[in-house]
Amino acid sequence: MKRKIVKFSLLTIIIISLITPLIYSFTFFNGFAGQIKPTDYPPDWYEINDFLNEDKQDFKILFLPWHQYMDFGWINNTNKRIANPAKYFFDKEVISGTNAEIGDVYREVNTPEQIYIDSLLDKRDDITDMGKLISILNIKYVILTKESDFKKYFFLLNQTDLELIKNTKNLFLFKNKNHVSKIYQTDDIDNIGAQKVGLSYEQLNPVKYRLEDNRSKKYIVFTEPFSKDWKLGGKAPLQAYGVVNAFENSGKEVIFERFYRINLPAYVISILAFIGLILIYPGLEKRKNKL
Repeated sequence: MKRKIVKFSLLTIIIISLITPLIYSFTFFNGFAGQIKPTDYPPDWYEINDFLNEDKQDFKILFLPWHQYMDFGWINNTNKRIANPAKYFFDKEVISGTNAEIGDVYREVNTPEQIYIDSLLDKRDDITDMGKLISILNIKYVILTKESDFKKYFFLLNQTDLELIKNTKNLFLFKNKNHVSKIYQTDDIDNIGAQKVGLSYEQLNPVKYRLEDNRSKKYIVFTEPFSKDWKLGGKAPLQAYGVVNAFENSGKEVIFERFYRINLPAYVISILAFIGLILIYPGLEKRKNKL
């Protein structure tokens, strides 16, 4: 009898423990009282994405306004502020703001490209050649969404080397008139206006690029954010324009060495450990049963 009472008491406690969270968070079942609703992207987002995919060049997009969190009018939620979804929606690589702007914290991680775009936006009223200035990051298109403080970015309309090619309900799309390339060569990595010559390359995988031999300039510029882990011919890069990688003209492959030195061995060890556990587990189970 006592055993049945104890069992019933334990079962009651378990049921109450499971039900209690549902009592004080019952709005979970109706989208938190209508605060969270499923939303599809506007049609013109798909239109712009299709247009960009027709351009087969390897380029990046700058997405503005420059905020990590913004209110988007087309969101169905009561609270329309979300993390900027551009880099997850567009198929091409997107550079967007990572500046959280929460209290005294402007941004937690400062990468070279984020700092560089910040510096340009700080001087926006004095800039008329934004296209040239962002070309060093391989940015071919600029998207300005008509949300938040987008009117502060109308300086883009006054740039001599940015062309407004699409104006939809939610988006402005600008095209950079300057030549852009993921990898190019130049004789001067301090002067953005110095002559740049495209360099053919083959992307073997996301961390390895093979360069062609048609080289005529002193430096090879690789337009990923500066990191000493990128190597050309085993040599670490110089910092071009203070933001991207530059190598003296030697070597045939640009490699993110950290991946092969640390990441890949860690993945292999993890996989082997997992396989080992699978092979060992049946033996441990048999031993446990015998005991």
